[in-house]
Parts: sequence; C-alpha cells; structure tokens
Amino acid sequence: MYYSKCNIGYVLRAEIGEEIQETLRQFAQAVKLKAAFYQGIGALTQVELAFFCTDLKTYDRRFFNDEYELITLTGNLSSQDGVPVAHSHAAIGTRNFETYSGHLVRGVVCVTAEILVTPLDIPLTRKEDPILKYKGLVFPRRIHLKVDI
Repeated sequence: MYYSKCNIGYVLRAEIGEEIQETLRQFAQAVKLKAAFYQGIGALTQVELAFFCTDLKTYDRRFFNDEYELITLTGNLSSQDGVPVAHSHAAIGTRNFETYSGHLVRGVVCVTAEILVTPLDIPLTRKEDPILKYKGLVFPRRIHLKVDI
C-alpha cells in the first residue's frame, strides 16, 4: 500500500494481492487514526459480500471469485477494544455489466484500489447492540433528535 497526506486527509493506493479490509486496518493503525470515513474505486477478486438479516440477527454471505470492478467502496474506520475496525460497503460489477452490493467482508485487490480517507476529530468505537446483536457505532457528544414519521 502507498499513501500520501492531502488537505482533507489521505489518498491511499492498495496494491495487487492486498486484502482491502486488512489494508484499511493496517493503514489506520500506522497513521494512528481514531476515526475516519472513506470512499474508493478499483478492482477486486475473491470478494465476500454480506447482507444483515434483522430477523435472524446474522449475516447472509455470498462469495464472488472472478475479477470485478470496484464501482464504489464506502465506509468508516472506528475501533473496538483499541483495535481499528474497517466497516465497508461495496458495489462490484461483472464483465457482463451486472452489479452486486452489500457489506464488504473481504476483497483482494486485482488491479488497484484508490481510496480517499477523511479523518474525523472525534473517536468512533463499536459496541454490541443488545437488540440486533451487531456491533454498532458509538461516538461522543451525541445529540438525540427525534424525527416524527
């Protein structure tokens, strides 16, 4: 992986063979990021996407083993028990112009991945949600705004 600092954060380029989630975790650890949001494009293989089923309180997973355009990668960096966590969603495209999307569990770079990382000035952490049984985002200085529907 290569990265450069810019006026709004960092530009990161992951290399062929790097697993994108692990690359993001290592990057956050290397530059001591407490929290950030990111977006990116590129190409992946060995992709695992997931969909969170609220009724089952578990992820339905699907594997994709061809080469795919990484149409969009979006997510955030937080921490859980002091360890960086990359929470990513992605849309991938096939050579037949079909698109699949979901929670990105895993993806190996097969050409490049170009990612803009925008740091935040507040820490983000993950904590088990007692109702849905997933690790939800927690942050300081929260203001609760009730929206009438």
